[in-house]
Amino acid sequence: MKTTVKTLLIITFMLLAFSSYSQKSRMIGLWEAINVNVGEQNMTPVSKWFKFNSDGSSAAGNGWLQNSAGSWEYNEEDNTFSNYDSLGIEDRFGAFDVSFDKEYMYWEREEEGMKVKVTVKPIDELPMSPADYLEGIWDLESISEAEQDITDTYDPNNKHYLHFRWDRIIVYHTPVGERKTGYWHIHGHRSDITLLPHQEGEEAESWKIEVNEHELTMRGISESNDEIKRVYSRRRTFPE
Repeated sequence: MKTTVKTLLIITFMLLAFSSYSQKSRMIGLWEAINVNVGEQNMTPVSKWFKFNSDGSSAAGNGWLQNSAGSWEYNEEDNTFSNYDSLGIEDRFGAFDVSFDKEYMYWEREEEGMKVKVTVKPIDELPMSPADYLEGIWDLESISEAEQDITDTYDPNNKHYLHFRWDRIIVYHTPVGERKTGYWHIHGHRSDITLLPHQEGEEAESWKIEVNEHELTMRGISESNDEIKRVYSRRRTFPE
């Protein structure tokens, strides 16, 4: 009888240890955040990814931009995990509770009295963000104001195009052939960009964008452009 009880205890401990190891091993790999809820708000960032390596190192970023690196730990006793950014601000909210289903991994904890739940899915390669697609040369195809096409009067000689550079500089070629520059900044949680002109006296403008490999659509969301819609096509060479 004692032998049987002892054997059952050993088997139980082995199963628990295997279960913990299995949970930890499932975390290893590349993940994309598909949903982040903070209280009643959805705070899902754009193209956010995490990478957990078997040696305990970790990295994270948005799109093709890596913005943190450090280490991660999994606690077998209570199924929690912590991630440490070697150069970042200390995380004062503690570890996440971890759970899985067939497709997703879930992280849950409380932050400032609000429940936080993060849903991530496994991926094979880094996701592209709107900023990654945005970089390049874009030639104006059409422009409308208050849903009225004004392309022929706005850019009659087809001189207007944009060049979004990787260093967050935008080069703006006007319909009359002027070359202007500025900074472009993209929102971390929405597909919104703000253009900040270098030229004195010109105001910043914000746009909601839709972009892919071939087409860029910009809809004005500032007071100065709220009825403007622009559609551009990607070019592989600079217009002459």
